[in-house]
Amino acid sequence: MTESPLERARRLLTEAADALVGVVESGTDNDLLSVITMGEGAARRIDRATVGAVAVLQRRGFFVDRGYKSTASALSDLAGWELFEARRRTTAAEQVTSRTRLDGTPLPATLPATAAVFTAGKASLRHVEVIARVLGSRTAQRLTPERWAAAEQQMAAKKLRRGHQPGGAADVVL
Repeated sequence: MTESPLERARRLLTEAADALVGVVESGTDNDLLSVITMGEGAARRIDRATVGAVAVLQRRGFFVDRGYKSTASALSDLAGWELFEARRRTTAAEQVTSRTRLDGTPLPATLPATAAVFTAGKASLRHVEVIARVLGSRTAQRLTPERWAAAEQQMAAKKLRRGHQPGGAADVVL
């Protein structure tokens, strides 16, 4: 019997995680540093897949069909996440994935520059959350669309510089 793509992904993910744990027990200092950086990269890839799944389930009406009033409460219940984690993923799904109008017309992500760095694994969920919060502020809502887009591009670009902390998005001039 052939394993499904989901079964294969589960098996490979488990094998990779177990292999990394094995390195922790016997690895050199450089190996252990590699485990940390590989773990962060893998976590960002998994976050990207998770956020994409949340967005698709939202578009399909999965949570509403099951009687949930909000996606975050549904994810908290169904996935066992703390509510703040469910909100973080819901916010990311709403901001960095493509959307669809009621008439079926596709729309780009609300935060396209942030979506690009998130998809590339250069930004974490926290970074997306900070940019969404800053650009959702009353001050940012008073900006012209051009200035708003420039501010979003500036914040997303800051994440590309090594060592930038996600909380630093507030230093963007609005």
